[in-house]
Amino acid sequence: MSSSADCYSVGRRQVDSCPHLSGAHRMSTPSRASALTRRSLLAGACTLPAAAFELPAAALELAGLSERSLAADGAGGRTLRVGLIGCGGRGTGAAMQAAIADPAVRVVALADLFEDQVASSAGLLAQALGDRFEASRERRYVGPGAALDLVGSGVDVVILAGPPSTRPAHLEAAVAAGLHVWCETPAAIDPAGLSQFAAGLDRAEANGLVVASGLCSRFSSPTVSTVERVLDGAVGTIRSISLHHDGGLPWWKPLPETASAAEQLERNWISYASRSGGSFLEHHVHALDRALWLLGNDEPVAVEPVGRSEAPAAGHGGDVPEAVRVRYRFASGVVLDASCRRSATPRGSVESVVGSHGRADLLGGTVEEAGKTPWQVDRCSLGNAGTMYQASIDAFLRMIRSGLADRDETGTGTTLSGRRLLRATGLAVMGRMAAEGRSIHWKGLVSPSARA
Repeated sequence: MSSSADCYSVGRRQVDSCPHLSGAHRMSTPSRASALTRRSLLAGACTLPAAAFELPAAALELAGLSERSLAADGAGGRTLRVGLIGCGGRGTGAAMQAAIADPAVRVVALADLFEDQVASSAGLLAQALGDRFEASRERRYVGPGAALDLVGSGVDVVILAGPPSTRPAHLEAAVAAGLHVWCETPAAIDPAGLSQFAAGLDRAEANGLVVASGLCSRFSSPTVSTVERVLDGAVGTIRSISLHHDGGLPWWKPLPETASAAEQLERNWISYASRSGGSFLEHHVHALDRALWLLGNDEPVAVEPVGRSEAPAAGHGGDVPEAVRVRYRFASGVVLDASCRRSATPRGSVESVVGSHGRADLLGGTVEEAGKTPWQVDRCSLGNAGTMYQASIDAFLRMIRSGLADRDETGTGTTLSGRRLLRATGLAVMGRMAAEGRSIHWKGLVSPSARA
């Protein structure tokens, strides 16, 4: 496929890109046969009660937002014309969540490499949104130039949900057109993409544009509560962090034997390193963001592979290793062990923090402090991943309405931030490169202005 297609093509997105932060440690990814479909995702968003979409109080406070309702923000305000690039499951869900968040949102344009993807997304959105879906056939863009057509079509806001390899170029194009951007994770798959994404953020900041990301666990009430407790000193000085994901295989879409190699690559992008960056980067970026959240401005000084990266899972297409394991060493002395394995025999996930006088379980929402009764997050708040997905987009649109550009905050801020996405992606890229026998310095990936 041409370089133009590499830069601007968009493809399928799966709904499990953000891990479900439930109390259970066996958070296996469902098989393709049992995975959530786009229809079930949208139906779930329609039927959840309004209260499920409230932002965590801590997130509102740290974002500098008031308790007024989203409906009040949108009521009487100008219409926000939203365009979607990448019409897979996550992109379609995000577009619908934007409409749920703000009554003045209209979804007016769609773009994807494949016509059937656009048609499927259009059908679902039209059924769910009624007259708030305004993407006529003339505003449904297909092919390698679809993303560029969309950003030049008069939209105000764009959702970037194409394959990770496309996001740096899509951000650059959107910002050049003066658009606010909500970007799925990760930001890029390699150092060149990170540099392009960072340049896009700089230009967005200079022009007062909001760039937010799909780092949804920063809007998970139990995660916010657990992280804040650790940052308040409940476990003492952090010594080590372990982030281990062992989930099911990523989705795979069988194609006719007549399908070209290029179509196979684009339709099943999640299983090809040249499009997704591999599971460690595409999936584990959320866990790595939680580590950076805990470590503040601490920086990795070295990363090394632990064992060998395993070959792609038998019987599953693509070229992504089944498992990647690496160890980061930070300037403060903290050691971060991270691994991501996706196979037909998932074993569950663990995210733990060990401090000088205690430990925390980020997924279970528990903190054990020496000499004290263990603390447990409210169990009723665990297990509802839909809340954090919706809340991330709620906050993004409220920032636009409030005139707040994407800000570099200190402390434990839970506002969505393109720069936090850049840092988390940079850490993931370091790990991917180490596993492949390559190395690069942190400052070569993330410029000083990108710290958040």
